[in-house]
Amino acid sequence: LDRRTPDDLQAWSRVWVEAPGRPTLTTRLDVRNGQIARLAFEQADPRGRGLLWPQQLRVAVSLPDGVRMVPVAMRGASVEVTEAVGWPAPRWVLRTGEGWAYGNVVRDAASRAALLAELPSIGDPLLRGAAWVTLWDGLLERAISPADFLKAGMAALPRETDEQLTARLRGYTQGTWWRFLEPDARMAQAPALEALLREGLARASTAGQKASWFGALRQVALTPPTVEWLRQVWAREVRIDGLPLSENDETALALELAVREIDGWPRVLDAQLARIDNPDRKARFAFVMPALSADPAVRERWFRALADAANRRREPWVLEGLSYLHHPLRTRASAGFIAPSLDWLWDIQKTGDIFFPKRWLDATLGGHRSPEVAAMVRQFLDSRPAGYPERLRQITLQSADEPFRAIDAG
Repeated sequence: LDRRTPDDLQAWSRVWVEAPGRPTLTTRLDVRNGQIARLAFEQADPRGRGLLWPQQLRVAVSLPDGVRMVPVAMRGASVEVTEAVGWPAPRWVLRTGEGWAYGNVVRDAASRAALLAELPSIGDPLLRGAAWVTLWDGLLERAISPADFLKAGMAALPRETDEQLTARLRGYTQGTWWRFLEPDARMAQAPALEALLREGLARASTAGQKASWFGALRQVALTPPTVEWLRQVWAREVRIDGLPLSENDETALALELAVREIDGWPRVLDAQLARIDNPDRKARFAFVMPALSADPAVRERWFRALADAANRRREPWVLEGLSYLHHPLRTRASAGFIAPSLDWLWDIQKTGDIFFPKRWLDATLGGHRSPEVAAMVRQFLDSRPAGYPERLRQITLQSADEPFRAIDAG
């Protein structure tokens, strides 16, 4: 990219913006007398351009005697699976079996419910992974409620045996937790989720697995008993069997305790700063500390200083501070920083790394889920002058996509 001219980059941006997108995939299942009378798949261009996406599917059909995998070649707008005619009525049909399918997969309510209930017992980890990806898309498309998705994830986590899938499930659970649940629903579920994660931490057999479970617990903890236990872990009053905490672990824990504004949070930050030996890590922590302050005026001074490009020179430091400034627990107070953050975006593109604008937007918008913030983003885009870079419009929409979806997800 460093050899490309602005015209080259603008042409690349147009190709990216005008990409075809993905089809909507719909299953047509007709069951009569307890048997499949018809199984077909249809695709449609959601933008109404009449485009088709030829592709190979590996369709998983859940039958009474087990899951049967069917290869399907989709070359047109629809395809009939004639070999399935006469099979027993399936509990669910998954077009993304073995991870083969491209598109937004539309599922009927009964099939979604059956798949959510049976997911933990599916023996093939690849099929389980493909199903979770499809169901996550269903959450994003508001076909599955956040409460139902979280319930399924919490039921599956203790039973999952594949380490990669366990990590993905924890990620989906955390994403649902902060992005899609209302605060009251979050607090109602907090004791159960925290207990589940602590059980996973105790059950994990290696230090690496324990670190992953502990990291998830550290990031979602809300109830006073769990937050106090985390404070005791940070203070080295409590040890976790099989998990020696590194300096980075304690640093991350101190930041999470501070954003929750525990009693004595300034002392926690000051003590953690004193613990850090490496000069660069110490400077980074000192840079981020004001963004964690419980004093809104301190946080605002830290943010306003970022208007000067010289104060954005350490981009990873800035991004870490922004992520805590806009933490989901602080979004009511940080909504006022959205408009200036968007206004600075063009200057950020001119003065920073090529990837910095997108990361700036992710850190700024990632914790928000309010209609007011969505309106700010839309008003900002509607008011841009004619010469405003199209790439910045597009990355703004990308970063705002999940916050926009979260508004109506409940």
